[in-house]
Amino acid sequence: MVNATENSQLNSNTSKELRIDLEAVKNQIPTAFVPGAILTYNAEQEPIITYDTSAADHSGDTKGILRSLQAYEEVPDIKGRAAEDEFFKAVAESVKHLPVTDLGFDLPEPSPGTVVIYGSDGHINRVYVDESIAPKQAAVAADVPSSTVPYPGRLPGGTYTYGSGQTVIISAGAVTGDGRFTVFRAGDIATKRQIDNAIHGTPITARALDTDIVKTVYKNDIGSLPDAVMDNYFWGWNNVQFGHTYSDTLSFPDRFYYQF
Repeated sequence: MVNATENSQLNSNTSKELRIDLEAVKNQIPTAFVPGAILTYNAEQEPIITYDTSAADHSGDTKGILRSLQAYEEVPDIKGRAAEDEFFKAVAESVKHLPVTDLGFDLPEPSPGTVVIYGSDGHINRVYVDESIAPKQAAVAADVPSSTVPYPGRLPGGTYTYGSGQTVIISAGAVTGDGRFTVFRAGDIATKRQIDNAIHGTPITARALDTDIVKTVYKNDIGSLPDAVMDNYFWGWNNVQFGHTYSDTLSFPDRFYYQF
């Protein structure tokens, strides 16, 4: 049993740990956080934490996913997965002699107005600047990309890793990506600006690995994608794609490929 003195000491220790955590968050954006967390740095650069659990609420709803697949006539591609597996293996084999480059996390320093949205798996979905908090000049500066592949183009052949386990492979005639899929509300899909800036409208085959739904999507934009291989546009708040209902905090395992 914990007495009043011990309880007070425990509360004090907990508060101290929380202060240390918040102090660390104030000076550096965490690469992983509580699933569904939205981290907003206010005008004094103090971290304010809110939560959107809508994606997590549905993440374990197997029956709900099945209903969504039926309602939107999305049919899992089970038979095609084996052939696709072999294609991915062949592309990886073809670049074994080429460099493997780790790009780490492409994250800005925290500043007033910085907003970080964490997905239903606790990894980063999106980083942007809320201009209602940040001075306009600061917001523009924070949005400047650290590096972007000139359009149209891509990095030299090889294997590129980044984030919490994202992998993009560029071979002599194909690009593959394996990792997380996040959502956005503009364009069609976006690829990682540091690695691949294909011609607008390039058809890309994408598969959600948890539902085996396969879709042809079209490259329309580039983004920082600090911890995802692709950003996908959902047509409306109630839209379902890949067996998942839209949410700012939605993320799911995915892979993609296209040939050139």
